[in-house]
Amino acid sequence: MRNNFFSWKRIIIILIVGIGIWILIPKIIGLKETLELLNHIKYWAFILAILAESFFYVGSAILTRTVLRMTGDKLKFGDVLKISLMDSFSVQFLPLATFGEAAVDYYFYRAKNVRTSHIVLMFVARTIIIWFVFAFIYLVGVAFSPTNAELGANNILIIWLIYFAAFGFLFWLIYLYLKKERLLNKSYSLVKFANHFAKIFRFQKIELEKIPPLVDKIYQATSILAQNRRLQISAVLGALFFWFGDIFCLYFSFLAFNYQPHLAIIIFTYAIARILTTISFIPGGVGITEASMGLIFIGFGIPAPTALAAVLIFRFLSFWLPIPVGLSSFLSLQKKYIRMKLQGLISNGG
Repeated sequence: MRNNFFSWKRIIIILIVGIGIWILIPKIIGLKETLELLNHIKYWAFILAILAESFFYVGSAILTRTVLRMTGDKLKFGDVLKISLMDSFSVQFLPLATFGEAAVDYYFYRAKNVRTSHIVLMFVARTIIIWFVFAFIYLVGVAFSPTNAELGANNILIIWLIYFAAFGFLFWLIYLYLKKERLLNKSYSLVKFANHFAKIFRFQKIELEKIPPLVDKIYQATSILAQNRRLQISAVLGALFFWFGDIFCLYFSFLAFNYQPHLAIIIFTYAIARILTTISFIPGGVGITEASMGLIFIGFGIPAPTALAAVLIFRFLSFWLPIPVGLSSFLSLQKKYIRMKLQGLISNGG
């Protein structure tokens, strides 16, 4: 595996795009309105947004550590938290987002003497729990959207159409899980589709022969998850912290501008933006997240300056601010890995 996990060229491109977004969006919504909003920001809500975002990483660490305990691997919470913080860096700057995160996780968990098979199981199990809880939050949260009196009939209709489409997609995934051969065939199709984009963007392709073992890992992971009820509760709790940390960071970003949005609309918009970011293949969803959130909030009748200013604050806290922290964790863990290697070489030499 290559030691050069990130490309400075990719970092520079993302920083330029990010700076461009921060410069252009205020011009679109009106620089005067933006500056006026920022001058009247509620700092108590801003601090709450930061605290909420910290729960995102704490939840990730709780979930990951719990899943590792299911495979018999006991790591310190601080080490797992460092890797979770580092993921915020690796997701932004490594190819294919989640796959880049998995590569970095593999690198450092191997340094902690976690077996390769256990790392793969952990990643698969964590992904299953995270997206299962995500679906639950979305389906329950959006079910309360009709209680928002400010929404028109057309907006409610659109929400419910997407809602039932999501419900159908969830049941389709459950159906595929129960039909292993169909799941395998669909996995081949998905990987071929992903490899098409990998070729365009010159990313490393996913080898098709790796699909059957990975599908087997899905069934192994669900079997492990079903074995310990207490650890199941801990894992779900970690996933809830993970998602609600991000969601309430967005919610408090609106409160910072003295605007209280309906929580169901926050959940709906966040879910749609998160899905678009995941399938976009753009590191960190730069541009995709900002544009989709802004357009959806404005479509729901939230004033454009407030909607886009809140989205900018949210992205600053959830995307830009964690990057130097994640980079620091990356360098810290890499130093420990190098030190462990040197100690091993000295011991072997002695």
